[in-house]
Amino acid sequence: MLKVDRLGKKYGGRWIFRGLSFELGQGDRLVILGRNGSGKSTLLRTIAGLTERTEGTVELPPGDPRHTLGLCALEQSVYAQLTVEEHLEMTADLRGCPARIDELLGKIDLAYARDVPASHLSTGMRARLKIAMAIQANPVALLLDEPGAGLDEEGRNLVARITAEQSERGCLIVATNDPIERRLANLELQLAS
Repeated sequence: MLKVDRLGKKYGGRWIFRGLSFELGQGDRLVILGRNGSGKSTLLRTIAGLTERTEGTVELPPGDPRHTLGLCALEQSVYAQLTVEEHLEMTADLRGCPARIDELLGKIDLAYARDVPASHLSTGMRARLKIAMAIQANPVALLLDEPGAGLDEEGRNLVARITAEQSERGCLIVATNDPIERRLANLELQLAS
């Protein structure tokens, strides 16, 4: 489903990571561990094609990457003026997939905030919205960067449900330093800093 072969990323003269290889199939859930600055987020962005790789290859699941790959990143922004519903409409248009607004708002427990502008959402509510946008196209490969950041216990349980559903649909990569989130995966990759 997803194959990384001798992947490397260099900024200036410094290698962030180099020589990374792994292959994920149906049901595989990989957790990427490492200290702050070790390159976890950069690795996810590189796999997603948002950051250019210096060397190596990434083979994504077949099909349109807008449908087969989902990314929820810690630094991902939302538009302050758009409501929760408008975010889901916009991402559906950009990805060419059904908006699934009622279904997703129920899944992430934000139906009550449907018409609330993002500027009025709490950190946890924005985190839930970003998860909904990541899973909107039912991606084969889902990449989550620090998915529990800003979430309460109920939100962390939501992440556990989403990742369980993802393992039935395809594969999952989670970048985290949270020991609790290690349980979301059956495979581990430790990045040195």
